[in-house]
Amino acid sequence: MRPNLWILVTVLLAVSCREQRVQYPKLDELDGYIAARPVYETRKRDQLEGIWKLAAETQSARRLCDYSMYAAEEYFSYNFDSTQVCLKKSLELAEQIRDTDRYNRAAIMLGHLYAKSGHYMEAYNRLMGQIDTSTLSEALKVDYLLALYDFSRDLAGNSGMVERPPLAEQEVYRTRLYALLPKDSERWRQLKMDELASAGRLAEADSVGHLLIAGTQPQEHQYAIYAYELSEIAERMGRQEERMDWLIKSAECDILNAVKDYASLTLISQIIIHDDVERSFRYLRVAQEDAIFYNAKLRPWQISQFFMGIEDSYSARQARLHRAAKISSILLAALTFLLLLLAWFLVARSRKLTQLSRELEESNRQLAEANSSLGGLNKELSRAGHVKERYIMDFLRRFSANVSFVQAEDSRARNMLKQGKAEQLLRELSLSTRTEKSLKEFYRTFDSTFLQAICPDFVDRFNELLREDARFSPKPGSLNTELRIFALIRLGVDDSREIAELLHYSASTIYNYKVSVKNAALGDRDRFEEAVKKIGK
Repeated sequence: MRPNLWILVTVLLAVSCREQRVQYPKLDELDGYIAARPVYETRKRDQLEGIWKLAAETQSARRLCDYSMYAAEEYFSYNFDSTQVCLKKSLELAEQIRDTDRYNRAAIMLGHLYAKSGHYMEAYNRLMGQIDTSTLSEALKVDYLLALYDFSRDLAGNSGMVERPPLAEQEVYRTRLYALLPKDSERWRQLKMDELASAGRLAEADSVGHLLIAGTQPQEHQYAIYAYELSEIAERMGRQEERMDWLIKSAECDILNAVKDYASLTLISQIIIHDDVERSFRYLRVAQEDAIFYNAKLRPWQISQFFMGIEDSYSARQARLHRAAKISSILLAALTFLLLLLAWFLVARSRKLTQLSRELEESNRQLAEANSSLGGLNKELSRAGHVKERYIMDFLRRFSANVSFVQAEDSRARNMLKQGKAEQLLRELSLSTRTEKSLKEFYRTFDSTFLQAICPDFVDRFNELLREDARFSPKPGSLNTELRIFALIRLGVDDSREIAELLHYSASTIYNYKVSVKNAALGDRDRFEEAVKKIGK
């Protein structure tokens, strides 16, 4: 019995643990960064306000143009609309002062902005149709080709776009950039890492990426970009834990710099969707809020695709939880049944009922001896009869109190089982007996004692007081509920509440039984109980 019980407990605990989440400890650190977002955003707004204050203090168109470009750089990954406004302002000021370099720089950045935000046709028109490449300085040629390179790369990554401008492949721009950039410079290494990764030379690409990120501070925005690139390389190399570490670092850096246009947090949400759907939804909601704040058309469209996956994952998880809960309920019910069965077996060992039965047999023997010794002396018999009845009543009260005690103990055991205190119950369980068995034994003992020792012809004499259609025909040697009630009345128990306590019924039930029987009386129903008390006397 006990080995099976512990096996069941083990199975139940195993089922309850099936929904344990896969843990990523560094996500707790990321949660701290997300909680501190308002602080970082306030710092970003203060920085931007400082730029505009400086711009407000100058009257020089050239300096205003520079401040607008500086603001555009700060807005570039923070808000699309503000970046666009600043760059267009710079274009106007550059035209006003006829500064070609400043104009070209603003135009290239605006085209780059359009490409990064998914406005591909606007990016193509700006970069390919509105910039005179013959007027570009060497430095701006690099910026121009890098913008086209990123544009071509983003187009390849979003090949499902309906509008696809006729742009050269990224290898074309990479080759031209190699010719302009110093070897082993930061930009050169960026291109090299991308080239190696595209060629499947992942170990070499990973080495270049580590060189790049080693030369960058964790609080710089470029750190987030390199960390993201390293996460993609780690994914292709099958190093999922490393991929998650780089994505978390990238996301933390984005949050630290109040970047609103990012992909890292969205990817983290997608990775943990099946293990931690609540956290996944929280991350995706943050990413969606930031994408909407940034106000570019590409990123919200990309993020919205994941919401359906989260909904499906959540539904699947709820279904798993429902199944687990159902199985747990069944096992818990089985465990409860086994515990009750075990308790019953332990209680069955009790010798209280055996002792009480022995006392009853001894009482019957003493009563029989008293009847034999008294002979035909009426006065002595009457006095002995009263003594006998009082003795029986004392015994019955004790017997009934024992049943009440058993009921209380059983109720306490059930409460402890409901509270999950099965082990405590098994330790504290004392010898007792089951309520139903005790009641059955109590009724049997009462019936046999009353009919054999007190009033053997009680049923026949009682039926004589009733109409013929309402008379009782119990099994030989036993009484039914109505007969037991009036048998107690015959013994001198008048109070319905005491009768209810002895027989373990409610007072209202006893009252209803008495009224029902009295309504079938042949004589005066109000004197019916007095007639019952005289039976056998």
